[in-house]
Amino acid sequence: MTNQQKWLVLGGLLLAWGGVTIFQMSDSMPTNPLPHAATSGTSLPPIKDLELANAFPNPRQTATFSIPRNIFAPLGMSQIVARPETHRAAPTRPTPEAPPPPPPAPPGPSAADLAGQRAREQLNQFRFLGYLTKGGESQAFLTNGQAIYIAKQGEMLEGRVQVHKIEPETVVLSTQVLETGTHVQATIPLTPDTSG
Repeated sequence: MTNQQKWLVLGGLLLAWGGVTIFQMSDSMPTNPLPHAATSGTSLPPIKDLELANAFPNPRQTATFSIPRNIFAPLGMSQIVARPETHRAAPTRPTPEAPPPPPPAPPGPSAADLAGQRAREQLNQFRFLGYLTKGGESQAFLTNGQAIYIAKQGEMLEGRVQVHKIEPETVVLSTQVLETGTHVQATIPLTPDTSG
């Protein structure tokens, strides 16, 4: 078979299929969509005026059974009828009394006490490494983190800490609490030698 013959056969089959489809569609269509209206000459009533005859049951009615059955009970067992429960009033319980309010919290430290405590903590960050007496005057070696200070009695460190007193075993530092204007002192002991 040549290509031209194949195309002719395909075209013929498509025409035949189209003809059959059109024939089936024309055969299934009704010729008169409203046969009642055309034959009687009267129009149909509006849909809202239509009512169901009383012979038809209302599908919204609920069915009631006289004896409930347990469909899961084994065959041959006598059926036990459950009786409807009567609603009993719940016993009234006495309402518990509200617990007494908790006692007021004791007053915390005042702002001045907190400021003084912070100042002492700042002074206690210093470490006393040693001292040197030179020309009758004592000098203390102090550190606060990474910085090392060589200070005489009465000198100021970091612009706020004063070396109040230098002794062989301790150094007394003082600072002023800005919030209250009072002075706070801390005695720093000599740091023990840990080299060996």
